[in-house]
Amino acid sequence: MQAQILPADSTKDDEVATHAAAGVKKFNLDEVVVTATRTPKRLMQTPVITQVITAAQIEDRGLTDIRNLLTQEIPGLAFNEVGFGTSINLQGLGGKHILFLIDGERMAGETGNNVDYHRLDPNNVERIEIVQGASSALYGSQAMGGVINIITKRPKAPFTVSASIKAAPLYERNYTKVDPDDAQRYFKRSVDRPNLNADVRIGGRWKHWTAQTSYAHKSADAYRLFDRDSVVKYFPEYDITVRERRVETPTQVSGYTTHQVTQMLGYTPSDRLTIGAKGTWYTMNKHDLTPDNAYEHNTDLSGSLTADYRFSTRAALQASVYSDTYNRFTALEQLDQRDLIYRNRMTQPRLMFTLDRWHRQTINMGAELLYESLYTDKFVSGSYETRSQRSYSVFAQDDWTVTPHLSLVAGLRLDYHNAYGANVAPKLAAVWRLFPLTLRFNYAAGYRSPTLKELYMNWDHLGMFMIYGNENLRPERNQYLSLSAEYVSEYVYAMATGYVNFFSDKIEGLWTNNQKELHYRNVSSATLSGAYANVRINPGVSGLFLHLSANCLFPKRTDGVQLTAYSRLSGNVRAEYAFTLGRQHFTLNLSGSLLGGKRYDVLGRVEVNGKEVESYYESRSPSYSLWNATAAWRPMRQFRVTLGVDNLFDYHAGIINFNTYTGPGRSVFGALHFSI
Repeated sequence: MQAQILPADSTKDDEVATHAAAGVKKFNLDEVVVTATRTPKRLMQTPVITQVITAAQIEDRGLTDIRNLLTQEIPGLAFNEVGFGTSINLQGLGGKHILFLIDGERMAGETGNNVDYHRLDPNNVERIEIVQGASSALYGSQAMGGVINIITKRPKAPFTVSASIKAAPLYERNYTKVDPDDAQRYFKRSVDRPNLNADVRIGGRWKHWTAQTSYAHKSADAYRLFDRDSVVKYFPEYDITVRERRVETPTQVSGYTTHQVTQMLGYTPSDRLTIGAKGTWYTMNKHDLTPDNAYEHNTDLSGSLTADYRFSTRAALQASVYSDTYNRFTALEQLDQRDLIYRNRMTQPRLMFTLDRWHRQTINMGAELLYESLYTDKFVSGSYETRSQRSYSVFAQDDWTVTPHLSLVAGLRLDYHNAYGANVAPKLAAVWRLFPLTLRFNYAAGYRSPTLKELYMNWDHLGMFMIYGNENLRPERNQYLSLSAEYVSEYVYAMATGYVNFFSDKIEGLWTNNQKELHYRNVSSATLSGAYANVRINPGVSGLFLHLSANCLFPKRTDGVQLTAYSRLSGNVRAEYAFTLGRQHFTLNLSGSLLGGKRYDVLGRVEVNGKEVESYYESRSPSYSLWNATAAWRPMRQFRVTLGVDNLFDYHAGIINFNTYTGPGRSVFGALHFSI
């Protein structure tokens, strides 16, 4: 933040401003971000707390998996491998409440409320912006709990070439030798894919043109996880404890191979007009450890066209259209046959007008259409059908610098959905700055439109039970309030936030007919509150930084029952030390993610006086921590070598389920990066 906003006649204030400005630079708080307001704004001036992860932070730590990266940066965030793929939990909220964007655009391919996270390539990331709290006034449905925007790299020099590779040993060797005539040779080779990440990027800027081509490859082997403990169920209603036999059947985590090609092209014929185009082709083969001659094959094709026109230094118009189509196939290994079983398509045209520095205000207005279609066998039992939905939205936001110390941001979004009609989402934020202190207040309403499956599902699961959608569903809503304080000096950056989330009209699946039918209904309300703190310290040693963050969650029980699994206390810690010996540059990193224990209630059956009855039992997952260590050596500006260890202390969960750690054990890796 600029020191000139402080009173000029105060020597003490001038001294504070000098140290604060040094801290802003040192802790990268002058980074320009776009997600919180959809217009460029310095990090210290954003109306809501925004966390930024830069390319430099990613590269020196050898991080090539977006899940590992976000877990190390966001307290309370956990990814788990489940039957349908990967699930996310962020401070008590799942994937259906957290919106992932790539360059500000949504991702198709939702499965179990989560997208395909393998599409997110950290090697092609310029920065990641994380906005926690409801952001539906700007981003619409699903942005109830926050927005994670992955902003990709753009060429900045006349010519750039970069390449990197990262390799690690197999997690589990399943087949040591495969006979060329073996009928299952493809399966046996596929589940032992090497743990390998590689990417190449070529681009440049020439006069009015910008172009970049990138290719990324990832592969990982499949592995098994075994329970080490047995499940203990305590039924408080009857004061009965039941210890079950330890499960001997392992949990399988699939291996995969992905390929992704991205082409970006930009043309600037004048100072006023910029035209851009981007397209990405992605494929993934997913292999489990079941020798059934079948595997999962996924493809995605996405693309966008954009045009920016500046009427003056203050007024600009942006038009864009984006499309994303995600396909899933069942593939037969020996027959080379693929059958389409799922297709999710999104199309979103958008028009935005920005008026900047108009009477100390930045006004942003826009309109967009979101069209989504889904082809699946979940709508009509025994056959594949397509269902679609549309929503039309207009939104406006006014960012007003009332005084050099006070800013107000107000926004409103009006959405009309073809299934449920109109919905309104307002927001209001205030920022008060007087170095070294910044205070922020934020109120926002969020919502989540019912998914196509929640609206139209009519699915018979192997004759065991039925799932029915509900065309009369209303959107889930929440009211989000937060108050935060920031302090910055030359050596310390500290931030603390308290927040509360009021949810209403939550969409739940209710079991009826002796648990043979599940019906979607708007049935429940809930309150979720918590506190978040982040401290970054430079203790006066050149190149040394300490990062500490913690989140405390206070979920509200419903009728004395806790149905959702929350880690009440979680945190991250990271120590980073960069130094130079002669012309050799080194960076050392040690990071730890701590996830608190979970206690939740599950409806089960227990024998009481010779009769089996239904009752809730307590289930607990213990707290645990994951540690990672890396060392990066840069002998020259264009070349970097990174060595590291993931899961440093080889942690394994005692019982494997949706609420425990499902990653592999300790893994060492090496990475090389070269750029011109």
